Amino acid sequence: MRAEIPLDAAATDKGAGPLRSGRAALGLLTVASLAVAGAAAARAPMTHLDPDLVRVIRFMAAIKGGLALAAWIACFWRLARPAGPWRTATYVVGPPAMAGASIALGALVSPALAAAFLHLGLLAVVAAALTDRDFIPDLPWRGRRGGRRGGSASGGPGRLGARTR
Repeated sequence: MRAEIPLDAAATDKGAGPLRSGRAALGLLTVASLAVAGAAAARAPMTHLDPDLVRVIRFMAAIKGGLALAAWIACFWRLARPAGPWRTATYVVGPPAMAGASIALGALVSPALAAAFLHLGLLAVVAAALTDRDFIPDLPWRGRRGGRRGGSASGGPGRLGARTR
């Protein structure tokens, strides 16, 4: 079977407007979030804490920044296809909140508020991704509902249903 691929630019750019705007909003919001967090970090007063505690908090902020980067990449990839309105909003707002919060946490600017934004952004992205049936569209087990009830992997009655003589 041969697939028809439109070659003119008008046919290929029909639905690209909203998709590009979601990705553009994700990028712009991330840049704005990082700029605000960076400005707040630059103006933050020096705190007198134990140096070991500061090192641990900055290491945690670096790990959370890596999680924010992974979430940003996953959301950028997901926004290439249409998603529901609340999922699109979550995919656009969650990673920038995580990125800005990790910068603020690393600079020790209101660590409690930074941790709250970081974890709420992560929770929102994970919840949206886990409830999104189209997040990974081509899984081989998508058509099946749940696992097999009663029975073994070979389709037989299984150990519990087997009769003993």
